[in-house]
Amino acid sequence: MEDVSVTTSWQSQEPSERSAVIDLSAVWHNVVRLTQLARGRKLIAVVKADGYGHGAPEVARTALSAGADLLGTAHVSEALALRYAGITAPVLSWLHTTSTDFLEALEHNISLGISGWELHAILSAARETGKTATLHLKIDTGLGRNGSTAAQWPDLVERVVAAQNQGLVHVEGIFTHLSVADEPARGDETMEQLNALTDAVRIARKAGLKPTMIHAANTPALLSADQLEDPDYILRDAVRVGLGIYGLSPFEDRTPKDFGLIPAMTLRTRVANVKAVPAGHGVSYGLTYRTETPTHLALIPLGYADGVPRVATGAPVHIGGRVYPVVGRIAMDQCVIDLARGKTVTPEGIPAGTPMVDEAVDPMVHIGDEAVLFGAGDHPSATEWADASGSINYEIVTRVSPRVPREYTSHSHLTLGDVTVSRSASALAAHSLPQDPRPTRDSSGESYTQPNWTLTRYPASAEETQLIARKLATHLKAGDLLMLNGELGAGKTTFTQGLGAGLGVREGIISPTFVLSRQHPNLPGGSNPGGPDLVHVDAYRLDTAADIDNIDLEDTVATSVTVVEWGTGKVEHLSESRLVIDIVRPRGAVGAPSAAFSLDYEINRAAGETAESERAGTETAETETIEPGADISRALAALNEEWDESERNTDEPRTIIMRGYGPRWSERLDL
Repeated sequence: MEDVSVTTSWQSQEPSERSAVIDLSAVWHNVVRLTQLARGRKLIAVVKADGYGHGAPEVARTALSAGADLLGTAHVSEALALRYAGITAPVLSWLHTTSTDFLEALEHNISLGISGWELHAILSAARETGKTATLHLKIDTGLGRNGSTAAQWPDLVERVVAAQNQGLVHVEGIFTHLSVADEPARGDETMEQLNALTDAVRIARKAGLKPTMIHAANTPALLSADQLEDPDYILRDAVRVGLGIYGLSPFEDRTPKDFGLIPAMTLRTRVANVKAVPAGHGVSYGLTYRTETPTHLALIPLGYADGVPRVATGAPVHIGGRVYPVVGRIAMDQCVIDLARGKTVTPEGIPAGTPMVDEAVDPMVHIGDEAVLFGAGDHPSATEWADASGSINYEIVTRVSPRVPREYTSHSHLTLGDVTVSRSASALAAHSLPQDPRPTRDSSGESYTQPNWTLTRYPASAEETQLIARKLATHLKAGDLLMLNGELGAGKTTFTQGLGAGLGVREGIISPTFVLSRQHPNLPGGSNPGGPDLVHVDAYRLDTAADIDNIDLEDTVATSVTVVEWGTGKVEHLSESRLVIDIVRPRGAVGAPSAAFSLDYEINRAAGETAESERAGTETAETETIEPGADISRALAALNEEWDESERNTDEPRTIIMRGYGPRWSERLDL
């Protein structure tokens, strides 16, 4: 048989022999999506193990720009590497040894997860540095790894309380690690762990600790939370997400696409050799594979020294629109594919058709062609390589060796903060980049389903909340739709008052809870004469979009700025573009009205209290006395004042998360 060793007719200018291409726009997209699913909780972006092999500093900067609140690492040394890279955002590290440098950790403001034994060393470091250590106490609720046992917990809490009274530590959080969150059918075991966490938090608070960040949910818990009767019970105050940031699914029966995620890593190289061989030719060490027919073998210069699992025989390699299985044993530096066993890839990325045996004569693969082991889109997935090796996709991406250079790319139209990425023409041309993460119409054509961007701000007071809203008002015009979410007392009315001041509308903005909708006209002599009116709506007691139509918002939406509280799933049809604003009250929050909330009870209570006030001969500035038989609206106004007062009488910080949807908000706001 003629020995055919041909090179491709197109020689790429790609400088690297092999690389792991990291699409930072995919990371950005995934963080935005996970933030949506977290529904206002703080998002801890886990970047341990060098960002699961993707590059910790690059992923960390991208995640923070997309809305992540904190970073998470296993080891303090990993957190210090982020600090040395210039990243100043909060970082939590939780896996320590007797060699952990707690002095350096405190000097660089790294929060520490502790199980118990570390406390003595941390207190020594706090005394030496003069810095208060920020702690997250870990309770072992059943995983059997790190964390205090339930029996040890009261003693640990007692010691921490004593240290806190001395000013040596501040307890910011309490957390646990779930064992089987990636197996939803074992929900009873997960619930047992969550109940144990609740008990531990109760003990800590009773002893005098005031943690503001209770967290248990990892990526699988976050992605499956909506299957629980009470998702809040697993989401708590914060979620720690790792795998999802990198666009991978933790479930055997669900793909990243099912959750709106995009794989961020593409492992690729170039074919190093192609040669014709006869039937019965052996391949690689042990000759565990022999060709069935005359064929061509192609050499792929990636092996187990590069992180490719040695046992992954049969795993897919994508070249030129076709997928070929690895044959024979994978060696240290290389593996082999049999071109006679290639299958065409469909648009969904699934091999289809019968093997092509005529490649023995005319190979469709040439030296220099790009070969992709796994990636996004039509490429094989990391999960397929995990299946072939009997492993999990976590391991596949994490084990990619430092011998494989990381190359960073992104969609140029995305705002990535201070992330520095490679956008060389050759790199962009050589790789099949993931689907554009900018929003598209959903199947009904009614609204854009993915945000263009996320912006997070941290006002420390009601005044700062209103200042952010006033700045936002300068960007608003008639026809804009704002969806405002937050618990009672979170600051929704305070925020809307700031908007009103910036828009120059009539003063007196209060919660529209009982009247459903209020219109505040623009003032000709105000700060923005000729500007739009403000329509303020509370949709909590409205169940559907049809109920919204009954209050005639469509008559005013084109000429006003419309702000709708609790409008998710109800008002998106009013405009193809919208701003979604979540206001999160991190501590001491009052829960949102439950299904058991009795409006009649609150009305009657308010009326009764004001009547009692009258009988006692008292009157306050906030509560007007009600004459017998007076209109109940005064009671409603009194209750509004009571609820609004809960927003004003607090100096607690807030987190404001803004997301822009649709063409109106294609560009990220600068506030």
